[in-house]
Amino acid sequence: MTPWKIMSTVSCVALLFAISARVESRPLDSAKHPKDPPKSDKFITTKEKNDSKSETTDTATDSHKAPAPQASSKWQFSVTPYAFLAALNGRIGVAGQTTQVNASFSDIFKNLNFAAMGSFEARKGKWSFVGDAMYMSLSGQRVTPSPFFSDIDVDVKEVILDPVVAYRVMNLERGHIDLLGGARIWHVKTHLTFQPRILPLVDVEGSKNWVDPIVGARGVASISPRVFLFGRFDMGGFGINSDFTGQAFGGVGYQWKPRVAFIGGYRYLRVDYVNEGFIFKTAMSGLNVGAKFNF
Repeated sequence: MTPWKIMSTVSCVALLFAISARVESRPLDSAKHPKDPPKSDKFITTKEKNDSKSETTDTATDSHKAPAPQASSKWQFSVTPYAFLAALNGRIGVAGQTTQVNASFSDIFKNLNFAAMGSFEARKGKWSFVGDAMYMSLSGQRVTPSPFFSDIDVDVKEVILDPVVAYRVMNLERGHIDLLGGARIWHVKTHLTFQPRILPLVDVEGSKNWVDPIVGARGVASISPRVFLFGRFDMGGFGINSDFTGQAFGGVGYQWKPRVAFIGGYRYLRVDYVNEGFIFKTAMSGLNVGAKFNF
């Protein structure tokens, strides 16, 4: 089973867990618990009249109690800095020159020049705006089996922005489910240097910017007062710019304080982009850990 299928399954499990919470929280059918038949006024005792008055007073008091929690009508915000401890696999190319990339997280960490990652969310009622940003600058050397070149120096700078709008379709006692729609914005700059052996040195560089539409869903399900599961799945591209892009992210969170939660899980992000000799067909996969701050 591929990592893409594994992560899709993990995300779906989190969503299904949230849906099951709704089924469990449904009230019992009133038909199974019929009310006692009304008594005739002739047989109502003084005590029962007093009890009736007390119940009437309690009902009037209950009508002024706060309703069950719903989506807040006030703006709520959260910031989540995180680290994507990913491996990178795939094929990249510039100006007709291509190379295969198979870098583990330890390889990436060793050759990482700079990285910054985080997400932001603003929510009011059932609507949310979610922004995710990731920047990575990598450089390294790859030995090539080609008899024409000795090895290849690879330098990749990558910016990924995910602005999406979310709408809450299920607000459950133990979780919620949102539908997502938005875009994935890419900026990729690749520099390849093929060191000479039989052929002379070849040095090529290129960059591309493109935008892919994406749709998806996300969900959260509480399994205890402090522990919760979460999942997100999206897909897009549809041949407009990329042939395909998709992401699956699932894991577990711990509510440390009312406004602070720690999260961790497995994330898979893929893109298949080919345009005018520029090739970026890669998959990033690995642990994603961070902390979420609500305010």
